Order: sequence, then structure tokens, then C-alpha cells
Amino acid sequence: MIRRIIRHYLHPYHAPLALIGAGLGFYLYLLGKRYHVLSEICWKPQSSGSLQAIVDWIGHVLFSPNLWAFGVWFTLLVVMTLFWLYFFGQFTLPVRTLEERKAIFVRLLYYMAGFHGPALFLQDGTVIASKAERLKNGPGVVVLDLASAAVLRTEGNFTRAVGPGVAFTKSGEYIDTPLDLRTQVTPIGPNPGENPFAPLAEGESEEAFRLRRERGRSTSAQTRDGQEVAARLVVVFTLSNCPDGLSEEECTRGRFTTPFPGHEEAAWRAVTHRPLDAERLLQAPAYLSPDERLLPWQWLPARLAADLWREYLQNFRLLDLFRPLPDDPQQTALDRIAEAIIQRLTQPSYREMLPGGQWRSKRLPSREYALLQEYGLEVRTVKISEIFLKPAIERTLVEEWHTNWLARAKQEDALIRHKQTQARREGERRAATQWGVLIATACMARQENGVLFSGAYYLERLLAALNRMIADDPALEQAQEIEAEALARLWAWAQQQRAQEETEPPGGEA
Repeated sequence: MIRRIIRHYLHPYHAPLALIGAGLGFYLYLLGKRYHVLSEICWKPQSSGSLQAIVDWIGHVLFSPNLWAFGVWFTLLVVMTLFWLYFFGQFTLPVRTLEERKAIFVRLLYYMAGFHGPALFLQDGTVIASKAERLKNGPGVVVLDLASAAVLRTEGNFTRAVGPGVAFTKSGEYIDTPLDLRTQVTPIGPNPGENPFAPLAEGESEEAFRLRRERGRSTSAQTRDGQEVAARLVVVFTLSNCPDGLSEEECTRGRFTTPFPGHEEAAWRAVTHRPLDAERLLQAPAYLSPDERLLPWQWLPARLAADLWREYLQNFRLLDLFRPLPDDPQQTALDRIAEAIIQRLTQPSYREMLPGGQWRSKRLPSREYALLQEYGLEVRTVKISEIFLKPAIERTLVEEWHTNWLARAKQEDALIRHKQTQARREGERRAATQWGVLIATACMARQENGVLFSGAYYLERLLAALNRMIADDPALEQAQEIEAEALARLWAWAQQQRAQEETEPPGGEA
């Protein structure tokens, strides 16, 4: 504790407190009328003045020759200090269980003695702490927000995974890898707008050119006709809520209490299953920490997507990538490749693809999905945001499209006209069917009291049914605005004929 007090007052911001404490002590010394604290072992109480009386009473207790009284008061002081420390300590952090309250009490004792460890805060998967705080190796505490998790370790090995809330670290235990529980979006391949096959541009450094070519090689693949194509892939994934191999009880017990997906076992697998980063080790093998020697925990989904992109691109020729598929004109080959990649990464089994993009009915087990589960990750979707070609091939394609645009336009026009003709014939067929139903319903012959209804009666019923149908369909009502006047005249003529028939004797001519 003495070391803790000395370090506290040596801090630049706390030095004025030492002066204030010294002044207060000198003031109490004058009140006690003593020139030295050890001049007399016994302090004889004074009674002049209220403040003087308090000072005398404290001095009498502390320097009384009665050791029993001193022991009682000292023990009471220690007990009350520990009680209030335990009572108020549970409000310093969001602890809920009795074990957590005991842990925060012990950490406060270590803090008072100067042997405490780091107090760290994780926000969105980022550690917020000073460098001096990270270097402490005593028992500490880690506070994680709802979007953070971490895997702890010692100098020898990984220890455990912790999620949102409060985690108490042991002596020598520290954060190895923080994790962001939010949805991860990892791109792989060239940056947007840059062509990895383009030569060294004016003003571009050799290092920037080398990095641009490396980004292109990360997703470079060959088509069926031997053309090289690079793509920018965007993979969206999260930690798994329940990795494979766990029982239902283990899934429920280890799931993080947060709106974001995550599980203790998934976080543990994502961090501890990482391989070494051989490229970084070759560049600087002697200056890397244990965490820097490994790949980041987000490395796997993007690498798998790039491998599947290379596998499926071999099923198509270059020109087929931009044409509608024969079995589905609404899809291009790029859409079919993206769909196949998503199947392999998100489902335990997938449909095999034949050259040309056709699906086979047989389903095969997905090794990529099993590998992701082994690493505690779940892929949500994959997008092919952009593809890149060599400049010479791109110019050839553009010239070919310019040459054949008229033929393609005529083909598209013929296709549109064919679809319009089919739609018109289908509309005519439905209209004829609806008209027949209307006539059969409205003009069915009936006979009452041996008298047949006249043609004007059936015409009036037909017009009434037609008006009801038009009123029930707003689109049909707008389309029949031109014929509204003709229908009104026909309706008036039918009513006039009905009135004349009603004045004629029964059995008259219809």
C-alpha cells in the first residue's frame, strides 16, 4: 500500500495533493501543540475547543499506552473499511453474481496494494487502454461492450474466450485477440476501379505497382478458353451462433448475451485455429509478437471464396460470362458462379455444376462449409462486385460489341415483339373467356309463368353485369372511358325497349 501511495503522489497530476496533505498535517500538528510526534508516547487529551477536542481524542486513541484499546479501534477501522469497500465495489462495474462481486472486491484490494493488473475496455472489437495499462500483469478486469469478444492467453498458451460483459483476468493473463461480433465484410482482390493488368502508370511508385499486381493475383483465374480474369469478391460473414459438434445445452450455455451472433466456442475456434502468416515471417521473423505471427481471424472466408471463384470460372468461356444462360435467361454466368459459391459456403451440401453452367441433380458434401464450422464462422453471402480483364482483351471485346450491336439489337427487338404478341394473345384469350362467362351468367334463358323474357331484357341484364365488372376493376374502368358514351346510349335504348314491352299485352312479340 505504501508503494501504491508513493506512486500515486509521484504522478504529475497528483503532486499538488501531496502539498495539500502536508499542509493539513502541519495544521493538525499545531493544534496538538507538539513539536514532534514521537516526543511523547502518551498524548494527554486537551479539552479547549471542539476541533481541538477531536484532534486530542484521535491522538489519545492512536498513542495511548493501552494497546487493547488501540487494537479494538484499529480492527474496527479495518473491518469497516473492508465492508464499505465490498459494498461500494459492486457498483463500480455491471456485476450480477456473487462470484463477480467477490472478484471485484479482490481486485480493489490489489489496486489499493499496488499489485493490480490491467483494466481494459473493448469497444467494437478494439482495445481501449494506455500502453502502461497493457503492460501490467497482475489480476485485472476487462469490460466488453455488446459488440465485442476476446480470447485470453498467458505466455504459455491460450486460456479461454470471453464475451460481452465483465471478465476478470488472472495474474499473467492478457488479451490475445479481440473480436468484433458485428457482421464482417471482407473484400479480396483489386481495389474498386483499378486494373491489376494495366502497366505501370505515370506517377505510380514501384511499391504501389507491386501491391496492385499482388491484389490482382489473389483472385486471378483462367476461363475455359484460357483467358485470365481477376475479380473483386466481397464476403459477408459472422461468428457462428452454434458451431457443429456441440449439443443443444452447450449451444445455449455458451451463446453470448448480445443481439449479435456469437458463441464462446466459435470465438475460441476462430482465434486458436489460425495458421502462421508465412509471408510476414519471411519479411520480419525476429520482430513479431506471437499474435502478429498468425493470420487474422477473418482470413478464411475470403480465401475460400477466391478458390471457389477459380474453380467455377473454368466452366465458362470468356464471352459466356456476359451472356444469359440457356436454362435461365434472367441469369448470366457471373450470377451462376456467385450462386454456386454461396451454396458451397453456406450449406452442408451443394449441387455440382457442369461445364457451361448446368446443374446436376446430385448433391455433394461441402468441404468448405465444414471447414468454416471448424473455424467457428458462418458466411452470409458472397458478391462478385467487379471483374478485370487484360487491356488488349478488353479492347477486343469492346470492338466486337460495337461491330455486332445492330445484329444484337435486331435479335432483342424480335424477342420483345414475340413476347408482346404472346402477351396480347394471352390477354385476348382471357378476355374471351371472361366475356363468355359474363354472357352465360347474365343472359341465361329463364321462364316465369309460361312467359319467355325478351331480348331487350337480356340486353339490359348484360349491360348491368358489364357495368358492375367495369366498376369493380379500376384499370378496366380507365381503359373503357372512350366507350362509356356508347354504353350509355345502348343502356338508354334497352330501357326504352323494356318500357315499350311493359305497355304491350302479355304474350306479345319480343
